[in-house]
Amino acid sequence: MSDFNIENELKKLPTSPGVYLMHKHDGEVIYVGKAKNLKNRVKQYFSDSYQKTSKIEQMVANIDYFEYVVVDNELESLILESNFIKEYRPRYNTLLKDDKNYPYIKLTTDEAFPRVFKVHRKSKDKATYFGPYMSGGIVKEALDYIKDNYKLRLCKLDLTNPKKNKHKTCLYYHLEMCNAPCINRNEDAYMKEVNEVKDFLSGNTKGIIKDLENKMKECSDNDRFEEAAVYRDKIITINEITEKQKIDSKEEFDKDIVGMYREKDMAMIQIFEVRDGNIIDRNTNILNIDEKDTDEEVISSFIKQYYNETFFLPKEIWIPVEIEEKELFDEWLSRDKKKCKIVTPKRGSKDKLVKLASLNAKIQYDQKVAKYVREEKELAVAYDDLKKITGVDDIKRLESYDISNTSGVLNVASMVVWEGKGFKKNDYRKFKIKTVSGPDDYASMEEVITRRIERFTRDDAKFNKLPSIFLIDGGLGQVNVVEETLKNYQIDIPVVGMVKDDNHRTRGLVYNGVEVDLHEYKELFKLITKIQDETHRFAIEYHRSLRSKEMLSCEKEKKPKK
Repeated sequence: MSDFNIENELKKLPTSPGVYLMHKHDGEVIYVGKAKNLKNRVKQYFSDSYQKTSKIEQMVANIDYFEYVVVDNELESLILESNFIKEYRPRYNTLLKDDKNYPYIKLTTDEAFPRVFKVHRKSKDKATYFGPYMSGGIVKEALDYIKDNYKLRLCKLDLTNPKKNKHKTCLYYHLEMCNAPCINRNEDAYMKEVNEVKDFLSGNTKGIIKDLENKMKECSDNDRFEEAAVYRDKIITINEITEKQKIDSKEEFDKDIVGMYREKDMAMIQIFEVRDGNIIDRNTNILNIDEKDTDEEVISSFIKQYYNETFFLPKEIWIPVEIEEKELFDEWLSRDKKKCKIVTPKRGSKDKLVKLASLNAKIQYDQKVAKYVREEKELAVAYDDLKKITGVDDIKRLESYDISNTSGVLNVASMVVWEGKGFKKNDYRKFKIKTVSGPDDYASMEEVITRRIERFTRDDAKFNKLPSIFLIDGGLGQVNVVEETLKNYQIDIPVVGMVKDDNHRTRGLVYNGVEVDLHEYKELFKLITKIQDETHRFAIEYHRSLRSKEMLSCEKEKKPKK
């Protein structure tokens, strides 16, 4: 915004509370902040007398213009600031290192005979959600226990109207993994198991264990020892899961215990999620920070991001340092008529628990940050090598394509996306080849890229980004096909072929008609191998699923009509 005069605009700033956004010349939001008084706060950034950290000095040097939103009070500014940070991910804000959707466990209490499974988003439905969990291990552990000890259905059948839908028992029933509510519609017995699962996921296992103990005793008293052993094993399993989550706390209300360890430009936050005296989840979060950021600033930034859209809020959040805006945070955190407050323990058992969480944060820092820093360095080297080969300076997004078929039958293709520092699975796409018969990979690839670009030109929300580089599983022939297809749409994006050796292992890259031996580029070799393997896996899985459906359809056609 070349006509933006910062000095003049500073004079126009109101003294109201609000949120301000700092922009680069290209419009990128590089910083978001909130203020009780917008005029006083924003002017500080451009004042020579204001002591700035090196990060802030660098940020100010990149500001081309700013904008602001006036609100009625500080609570509104806190909410708006949190939402803007989540939306724009400004480079100079203290940010959670990993921006991803954490898993939930979903119990479909909104449908007949509920199911339980893992999901990555909380939908706007009437189902019951548990989470979000930052540890995939605890989700797997809980679901494995449920699958082993209860017989909730695993199918997706609509069991709403038994008269309309006629079903037959499936493999899960014959494996004794499901009681087949599709035909044995004993809703009371089924819902009893559902309620036990709900209690288990909520951390309320005392009632479950007591009930199991009573059943075990009854079976034992009546010499039904095999049945008694089943109940005994269930009790042992629950105790094994909950024992390692147990924490020494007389207060059994829900709380999150937050610990922190920081070193240089990184901080590790460890959270113990305590429900009914048990740690139901333990998770860690890495933050980018400025070395001069205070502990209060780091914890405040973390709380605003982590709890911005958290599905479940505890009664209390225990933190290691006091924060100046505690009352404002308490008001912001108290949603849906449920009170939640920030607590900073000073002594006694509460203080010990926060220190325990901080000790765990240091352990996690030593283990995870060392690995993370190494992987970041390796990825930076890989990007530098790819830049040398292709001449692309700013690599933001890689799209990788592969064709899969069996002797030319059921031709499919996969599109896998690598963005920034990892795979972006929400952007993966599958293609069922429509215009090609037989094993013609060139024609199949031409169709796929044509459809992909056509969807982009129509502003299709699922294809609204173009990559920095197209990666194609194949050699010079496939590359030439894709380049010609892009030329038809006047799109100038580098196309790179990923070549494999005779043992079907990644060997090199084809670019501008020349093959580059990847063994000379260790880190790039690892990155391309990872992307190529993932693209192949995704294509093969899709092909197999279609082939299974085809075989099932053929089997049905073979069966004689009664």
